[in-house]
Amino acid sequence: MKFRIFSYLLALTALSGCSTISVEQRKTQDYSKLYLRGVFTWWEANPSYKVKEGSDEVYSASVKLIADGQPYDFKFADENWTPGLACGPLSNRDINLKAGAKALVDCQNPKENFKFTPNKTGLYRFIFDARNQSQPIVYVLKD
Repeated sequence: MKFRIFSYLLALTALSGCSTISVEQRKTQDYSKLYLRGVFTWWEANPSYKVKEGSDEVYSASVKLIADGQPYDFKFADENWTPGLACGPLSNRDINLKAGAKALVDCQNPKENFKFTPNKTGLYRFIFDARNQSQPIVYVLKD
């Protein structure tokens, strides 16, 4: 009987330890390793599009876009598309952003892309805001 109680407590401790690690990993994710990846980079981790931290936990990369009426697909991800550092829309569909509109992010298993259609040719800043690390957001601004 004592062995059964001990085994139960040991299993319970192990399970609670695993969930604590998962929460801690999310709180300490290093988003400075992200790249803006999309059709304009051929989905590669191009050093020109590595994010820069502008303020605490707000990262961005800028891209010159042509306003030809076509959307640009994009995500944020590290070099290896590592779970936790491969970020797309939280929803199960592509999200077509308007300049300044914010969208929730999924960095664990994003299946879809963000899309952005510029209304003017020019430089645009793609922003990954992780101040709330449990729910980062993405938005695009014209520079």
